[in-house]
Amino acid sequence: MRKLDDRGNIAIILCLVFTALLGFTAYVVDIGLVYVEKVKLSNAIDSAVLAASLELPTNATKAGNVAISYLQKNNVDPNKVSITISGDNKSIQMKGIKNVNHIFAPIIGINSSNINASTKAIIAPIKSIKGGIRPLAVEAFPFSYGDVVMLKEGAGDGYHGNYNEVSLGGTGANVFKSNALYGYSGTITVGDMIDTETGNMAGAANAIKNYINSECSSFNDFERNSIRLWTLPLVDSLNVNGRKNVLVVGFGEFYVEDIVKNAGKIQIQGRFIRYVTNGEIDMTQSDTGAYGAKLVK
Repeated sequence: MRKLDDRGNIAIILCLVFTALLGFTAYVVDIGLVYVEKVKLSNAIDSAVLAASLELPTNATKAGNVAISYLQKNNVDPNKVSITISGDNKSIQMKGIKNVNHIFAPIIGINSSNINASTKAIIAPIKSIKGGIRPLAVEAFPFSYGDVVMLKEGAGDGYHGNYNEVSLGGTGANVFKSNALYGYSGTITVGDMIDTETGNMAGAANAIKNYINSECSSFNDFERNSIRLWTLPLVDSLNVNGRKNVLVVGFGEFYVEDIVKNAGKIQIQGRFIRYVTNGEIDMTQSDTGAYGAKLVK
């Protein structure tokens, strides 16, 4: 009879252990499921808020629409996400909630859990840019959106041989042409000294003109990836004689509107815009209309 009792006790113990193990498995599986869903929600909100920030500060309405579109693409219900854009249109915050159904936890009476995720993106003046800068400079001044700016002077308008051109990564017409078409691949930071470039670069005139004119857009309907959008260094002065150092004090974004070629010389006219691009930001930097975006939790 003692052996039978021992066997019965073992069966009871095994039953209790199995129940505990099942409960623990349910806990682990469902906790893992909740964690995965939380990561998915966080990633979706992060991507949505960053994409939306690219439309700031000029178009808050479009920023909100872009955020909703990204949420939908990532299977997040926009109705469960709050979107808040700051009064100065320089930050956007999103907070989302999602209900996750459990797989095993209903056994112990827990059917679902709510998960939360929030993030914020800010835009601020760019301090440093790597890649894409065009070999022209503009003297810094208080721009307004849509201002017409002479990005490159034509023949006879330069000061002692300078026509707003700067030497980035080398000198000469071939380097200038490559940088004008594809952007300088190096890094430029506020506070750097860069050299002006002399000459009107007549040899690059046709290539630049043909490249820009290959896109049919206007200042009122260009896309974010427009080849007519150029990032230029803003400098303290271009009133120098020959090849001299000038100080980078910021960056500006311009829509290249018109290129005029006359007697082999080239003149480039653009419009100032406010634009978010890739670069290191500095909250203390003067606002010159070129911004970078950053996530802040």
